[in-house]
Amino acid sequence: MTTNLTDIDDHALTLVFKTMGLEDRPVDQARTVTVGAPLIAEQTAQHLVAKLPRLLRDGDRDTVPELKIMGTLGEGGMGRVELAEQLSLGREVAVKKVRKDSRSDRTTLVLLREGWTTGLLEHPNIVPVYSLGRDDDGEPLIVMKKIGGTSWLSIIEDPSLAPEPFQNLSPLDLHLEILSQICNALAFAHARGIIHRDLKPENVMIGEFGEVYVLDWGIAVALEEDPRGRLALARDISQPAGTPAYMAPEMVDGDGEKIGVTTDIFLLGATLHEVLTGEPPYSGKSLFAILIEAHDCHPPTFDDSIPEELAAICRRAMAREPQDRYPSASAFREALQDFRRTRQARRLADRADARRQELTAALQAESEEETDDRDLYKIFGECRFAYEQSLEIDPGNDRATRGLQAALQTMADRELRRGALNAAQLLITDFPTPSLEYQNRLVELSESLSAREEEFQRLQQISHDTDLEVGRASRALFAAIMGTLWGILTFGLAMFVQKDLVEISPPRMLAHILFVTALLGVVIYLFRDRFFANEVNTRMIRGVFATFLCASLFRGMSWLMEIPHRTALASEILLYGTAALVLAATVDRRLIAIAAPLLIAAIVGAAAPSVVLWAFATANVVGMGLLAWIWWPDESRPCRE
Repeated sequence: MTTNLTDIDDHALTLVFKTMGLEDRPVDQARTVTVGAPLIAEQTAQHLVAKLPRLLRDGDRDTVPELKIMGTLGEGGMGRVELAEQLSLGREVAVKKVRKDSRSDRTTLVLLREGWTTGLLEHPNIVPVYSLGRDDDGEPLIVMKKIGGTSWLSIIEDPSLAPEPFQNLSPLDLHLEILSQICNALAFAHARGIIHRDLKPENVMIGEFGEVYVLDWGIAVALEEDPRGRLALARDISQPAGTPAYMAPEMVDGDGEKIGVTTDIFLLGATLHEVLTGEPPYSGKSLFAILIEAHDCHPPTFDDSIPEELAAICRRAMAREPQDRYPSASAFREALQDFRRTRQARRLADRADARRQELTAALQAESEEETDDRDLYKIFGECRFAYEQSLEIDPGNDRATRGLQAALQTMADRELRRGALNAAQLLITDFPTPSLEYQNRLVELSESLSAREEEFQRLQQISHDTDLEVGRASRALFAAIMGTLWGILTFGLAMFVQKDLVEISPPRMLAHILFVTALLGVVIYLFRDRFFANEVNTRMIRGVFATFLCASLFRGMSWLMEIPHRTALASEILLYGTAALVLAATVDRRLIAIAAPLLIAAIVGAAAPSVVLWAFATANVVGMGLLAWIWWPDESRPCRE
């Protein structure tokens, strides 16, 4: 049975460790080496090696070697990695062996188990194993893919060593990306029932093209029975094994019943701890001191520079009880990805906040001096885009939602103040949180603008109705035609009367004015759209027509009153002149051009009745001609029909 160490004090724990075969020793470095014994009986090691094929030349025998050793790539705690050429394929490979000074049945089994385990795990984040065999001395060796790169531990200590594909990432994003790829390898291994048990930055290699490889599967265990008996079973564990500076409590306890997927999750958390702090979770002056600290497993603490969300991920992964950790490597990776997404969202929100401050400053300056709308909307556009991008990454980002609302409200306030209804409506429609206050302000502005538009239209109509330039050409043409016709008729009548060809009588005079009035009515009707183009033209034309109606009435009254026709005609000319004078005073002062000749003609006719017809004809031609000339449009006096 496995000893339960949970309630054992530190002194008792030391005794238990000794009974497990561990020896305490001083530790002078932060990162301890892997400890633990293999679970396969040591006497079976050489028997297993003997079954492996020879991959180097066998003594003096005439055999073709598989490998040609070319040099040493590096050495570790118990092993040495050599560069070799795989002769059959003509490629360079890495060959891992146990160092001569470390050879034992235990290290042999560790190397064999690493070869068997890694050979079962064909995954992009796990170094491919090409072969497992033995050398001329009968010692086992693993033939693996040659990896050119840097250990993750070196990159943690100096991020500038990261390969080129990672150079554009911040140090934290770089390490989280590597950790996410490690999760992929572990998720694959866990799906095949294999637990790594020795995950740490030192056991991760980063290739020169950004490849991430999980190494050293030597103490990995299986959750299910291996039919060939090559892999150790987790339930058979009864001693501490792993790297003490990173161990989960069940690893310290040697509790095989608790070793499982969540054990590797703890190691992921411990590795994240080193990423965040630069140090593994546990340290001490001796091996036992570190094991005791790992056994106690106090929740890690972080300074204020570490994002709280990331610290919480680390604490959960390193929970003392396995059931309190993330249930899988995929869940841990998803937590990291969520953090990275929300972190990017926070960065965008920070950028948007800065632009919003610029926007506020620009709007304050706008009240003091003229601000270019393009510059203002450029700042606003960048601010809004950053907030929206932040929300696209993290829809639950309340800060970005509030910031976007504030930015839109700020611009909506400006457009409402300026009376820009459409712009304000577009902004208010896009509010993340609808605002009744702004909707009411929008309605008020709409009503105010409608009232202003109605007033503007009314004023425009008044301006149009009183604009003497409207219909000027039509009036000029009318004056020219009327002057010509009226002059011809009047001059003709004067000549006929002077030569006694026509006798003036009241009926004829009445018929004459009625004919002229009817003719004027027909002309006005036919050209009503032009003559009634606005109010001032309407009043002028109505005034002229009313004057002729009055003249018709006056001639009828003169007939009834038996007023001499020449005297009546002089009075009638005075009527025309007076009407023209009234219109000149109330409608268009330019009508004085016809009023003056008519008044002069009335005076002449009253003084010399014999020439009244000639005076009337002359006044008509001169007055109407002047009006036609005055009203006639030219380039310096634009007219509007």
